[in-house]
Amino acid sequence: MKTKSTKRALLASLLSLVICISMLVGSTFAWFTDSVTSANNIIKSGNLDVTLEWMDGKLDPANTANTWTDASATPIFNYDLWEPGYTEVRHVKIANVGSLALKYSVTIEANGEVTDLADVIDVYYVDPAVQVESRANLPLDKKLGTLSEVLANLTATGYGELEAKTADTVTIALKMQETAGNTYMNKSIGST
Repeated sequence: MKTKSTKRALLASLLSLVICISMLVGSTFAWFTDSVTSANNIIKSGNLDVTLEWMDGKLDPANTANTWTDASATPIFNYDLWEPGYTEVRHVKIANVGSLALKYSVTIEANGEVTDLADVIDVYYVDPAVQVESRANLPLDKKLGTLSEVLANLTATGYGELEAKTADTVTIALKMQETAGNTYMNKSIGST
């Protein structure tokens, strides 16, 4: 009888062991789960908005007394009494009024016929803008060449980068050479 009860005890122990192992295996496959949702996400594009304004006269570095004119509505250079030695100086403000940073280039182009008058008009480009105290003494190191040369090479005259809500101001001067003779009378550049 001892062998029978030993067999039963052994069988009961084995059965208990199998039940324990099956419970252990079942419990190891139990996973904790959780989830998270991110709500109210927004994706918006910015806007790119550039303005171009000009002025002549005395340039106030603090920009409190400057009177700017919209270049998209009024020509920057529009004078019809050029003579040898005459100089037009314009301060040009490029403003980033949008919400994105931008890179810009300044190019001088004629919007009409270009005569040989452009051969005797020198172009000066100063960045950042400076007050030109004496138009007879423009900075020679800022001379780009004649207007004909600048128009023939339509690469950018100047470059810049602007963060949102910032502006750059440059100075552009056109000066008719003192040596220009009578052959340049009654000529024009651009549309009239």
